Amino acid sequence: MLRAALGTRAEISASGKPEAEANVARVVLHLPDGQRIELTLEALPASRQANAPHGSVLVLNRALPEMLERLRRGRLSFVDVGRGVVSLELPSLLIDRTGLKLPRRAAASRPLRNPFADRASLVSRTLVEHPGRVWQLRELASDAEVSTMTASHVVRQLDQMRAVEVEREGRSILIRLRSVRTLVELWAMHYEWTKNARVALHAPMGDPQRFLPRLKSSLGKRRWALTMQAGASLVAPHAVWDKVHLYVDVDKPTDLAHIFDATEYVPSPTGRLVVMQPWYRDSVWHGLQAVKRLPLVSNLQLALDLWHYQVRGREQAEHLLRTELSASTAP
Repeated sequence: MLRAALGTRAEISASGKPEAEANVARVVLHLPDGQRIELTLEALPASRQANAPHGSVLVLNRALPEMLERLRRGRLSFVDVGRGVVSLELPSLLIDRTGLKLPRRAAASRPLRNPFADRASLVSRTLVEHPGRVWQLRELASDAEVSTMTASHVVRQLDQMRAVEVEREGRSILIRLRSVRTLVELWAMHYEWTKNARVALHAPMGDPQRFLPRLKSSLGKRRWALTMQAGASLVAPHAVWDKVHLYVDVDKPTDLAHIFDATEYVPSPTGRLVVMQPWYRDSVWHGLQAVKRLPLVSNLQLALDLWHYQVRGREQAEHLLRTELSASTAP
């Protein structure tokens, strides 16, 4: 506050060794005319502030206007850091600034929401479901079941990535997906299936294709869905596979090892049954489908999960893009 009051007309610096008391400090004013003024700053309890000795400088924080006026009449110097008020009366120095404005801190810009985060990804999932549709922002947010602000953040970033086309028509913003492939490729840069908590189980499987229907009775009423090659084999079979991956809705990762009969399904690093707690806790269930009376994730989620899967995953994901996911592009 002293620097704000004096500007460049005086130099202010600390002087001397720290006092023994933690509430005392020394400040030196070097005035343009060569004079040197030493100030001792001391924290005073409120009960002593009105009776501070002359020559003191009170540092206050939003004191009542009545108290500030009383200090002025008593010719007591003070700095109110909360109100931006300065009144100093010292030898060879008189400062009285009642309307000193505190510099405003620049508002920190709010970071845009990650377009591929769990809830935010509902916007992209909705766009992929209707690749040729032209959306207004509010209806896109409504269909995706997210706030208009979230939809706006996501669309703005997808537009910068050239994944969507955005046009203004009067006061409306029109949004259209440019390419499903472009969106999936961008998304895959931010997502890997290994983000899912998982446990591999040894199970009496035999033929994995025949094993799949048995999962319904084993999992009971739990929410679950097939993914990876096992899921893709039901909608667009392409690659040979021997492991079954599925998502299960559990509260915590440690629950994964206990959702089956412990006598038949034993945790094992080489287990062919891989149960996963979804990293996308909400959106992974978006677009859930049923094939042969078995639940599996959306084709989009299948492609994302397979993209970085080491056993012919990219090959299967590309096959899904060609056969099951629209590849329409905006002009």
